[in-house]
Amino acid sequence: MRKAAILLLVLPQLIFSQVTADEILDKAISYHDPNGKWDQLKTRLIFTGIRPEGPERFTTVDFDNAAALMKINRNNEEIYEVVGDEANVVAGGKDEARALMLRNYYLYLWGLPMKLKDKSTPTLQRMNDKEIKGVKCHVVRVAYQKDIWYFHFDMESGRMIQYKFYKDEEADKGELITLEDELLVDGIRMPKKRSWYTLPEMKFLGTDILTKSE
Repeated sequence: MRKAAILLLVLPQLIFSQVTADEILDKAISYHDPNGKWDQLKTRLIFTGIRPEGPERFTTVDFDNAAALMKINRNNEEIYEVVGDEANVVAGGKDEARALMLRNYYLYLWGLPMKLKDKSTPTLQRMNDKEIKGVKCHVVRVAYQKDIWYFHFDMESGRMIQYKFYKDEEADKGELITLEDELLVDGIRMPKKRSWYTLPEMKFLGTDILTKSE
């Protein structure tokens, strides 16, 4: 009886520990986008950017994912429209490459974790679990061509806790992005506050706040 009781205690832990990276991602998406709205999302997101030096920056981004359309307005100083991979500079002294870079930035980061389902995403690799500020997390590694990302998900809920990327993993050179609070956007739970730090120094780079959606 004693052995049986011990086995019953250990067995769920063994089963839980064998969860795959794909299963971890599926659980995360079920938490953040339970109704599968991301691919058809059509909304306006309004951001406030806070940096250690300089004034606040206000950005408005219009998403129309079904039409592969995005409009970006940064402080009325840079305004872009992007349809597919075709970019148009409406205002500002930047070029089409800048427009595409910003499109990719907002589409990827605010589309996480759903964007990890893209066909272009390399194979997901499950890493050792970690505890982040008292929260037990699954860790998933994605090795892109130019950088390597680590995503941390709450074991119980699937909520995305933080992520980090390395330009040079051996030298521990990269950035850490922590996530706080959430805003419900058309049924999608989006992190509301993202704070950026350098690795390994943990120097604060700034915070992006999702103020509201319209």
